[in-house]
Amino acid sequence: GDTIILDTGTTTLELAKRLKEKKNITAVVNDLEIARCLERFDSVNIVFLGGSIRKHFHCTVGPAGLKMLSELTVDKAIMATNGLSLLKGATTPDISQAEIKKTMISIANKVIILCDNSKIGKNSFAQFASVQQLDTLITDSIEDDIRKEFEINGVEILTPHDG
Repeated sequence: GDTIILDTGTTTLELAKRLKEKKNITAVVNDLEIARCLERFDSVNIVFLGGSIRKHFHCTVGPAGLKMLSELTVDKAIMATNGLSLLKGATTPDISQAEIKKTMISIANKVIILCDNSKIGKNSFAQFASVQQLDTLITDSIEDDIRKEFEINGVEILTPHDG
């Protein structure tokens, strides 16, 4: 019964494929591939954000999507990132994409970041969330000292090893 935002990206696409078993989900998306994936699932309602297509990235950005997002509230924003560090938080290489991501986060009750360990400790060009704005980090692995620092900042860490 949740309303969720699925951010653009290959990691969030993999999560979208697993929503088939969920019931009564409303998913707000700006990624063409994720929308195509979800439309096959009878139990998922899709709200697609308008805007300009970001060439070669299959997603929408710009004022139309920002306006549409500003009128919504969702339970969870499930976000991808190009870099995640304690200093800069979650980052992306594109300023227009960062604006969409910031707005997605601002309308969510809970913010979940999906990030493989190669992106942890890295920064990209534009910040879209501080560490303090994140509720949960789902990753394949994380070093113990970095894990502790994220947890001190209130971020729940989930890895395949967390049983």
